[in-house]
Amino acid sequence: MRRAVASAESRRGAGLLLAALMVAAALAPGRTHAADAPAPRGGMQPLEDSELASVRGADGINFNLSNFSLTSSATAPLNLTYQSTNGSSLTLGRIDLSRSDDPDGFADPYSLSLKARTGLPDLIALDFPLNTAGAQAWSLTADFANCDKMVAGTCTGQNFNGGTLQLTGLTMKGGGLYVAPSVLADTQGIAFGFGTRLDIGTLAVYSHGRTAGDETDTIDTSDKLVISGIHLFDANSQGAWMLADVTTHPGLINAVTDANGSYLHLQVGWPTSAAAVTTGQLVIDNITFTSPGTGGTPVVTNLGAASIAGMQLNYVDIKLRTTP
Repeated sequence: MRRAVASAESRRGAGLLLAALMVAAALAPGRTHAADAPAPRGGMQPLEDSELASVRGADGINFNLSNFSLTSSATAPLNLTYQSTNGSSLTLGRIDLSRSDDPDGFADPYSLSLKARTGLPDLIALDFPLNTAGAQAWSLTADFANCDKMVAGTCTGQNFNGGTLQLTGLTMKGGGLYVAPSVLADTQGIAFGFGTRLDIGTLAVYSHGRTAGDETDTIDTSDKLVISGIHLFDANSQGAWMLADVTTHPGLINAVTDANGSYLHLQVGWPTSAAAVTTGQLVIDNITFTSPGTGGTPVVTNLGAASIAGMQLNYVDIKLRTTP
């Protein structure tokens, strides 16, 4: 009886040992038999146009520009120069650009998405933040100058220093940028729509500007033009004014070649449907000129407020050429 019990226990122990060895073999690295090897992974295959056409974006991509700041060095500043074909140039120099933020950096983001249109190509939409409280506010400071003769990037003629341009409290509320393939017959390019509600705290020109190489970045404000409280919006909705609508009143960006060479073409065409062109309204709270005067007493000329109750952008045609 004892022999039978010992035989049963031996068989039970051998079974447990065999199971343990099988588990260990499965977990341990090493060679595998062909029957146990994983199936080979398939390579990347091209998709047919019909398959790609069935793909649709859902939520898109949301992003923000929290803590954005660009500050020029006084001795090695960031400059942007446009040189015309006759040799003259306009330069924005020593550019400083920054933005204030919402307490929650992702509460009111930009939104990038793909949207469908009935009977028309899909469009890419970049919707701007609603920015209802105006917490996302931009500021820009730059010196500007005009040279009547530029040679190899250097002003060899007369250089007019216009002073310093400063813009503070610029907020964009709603609207956005929308792009799609052009549907105009025999016309290649990118159609676009653009609009927003624009509010600016102050737009000022200081004729004496900043001292070159001055790290303190101090502006001489003794002689200045200050336009404060600038508001641009849709005259009917009081919201975003769409200067161009990608579907009914599209803009166009393309490159064109004619008998005089190639050029970059920027256009807002006439409306393509019976829909009326949107009407914008401009309100300026105050315009003030200040000059040093005599005896240290500044002379202030206050022109008060100004406004344009209704304006429309029906057609624009700009050609930017690189050669005469």
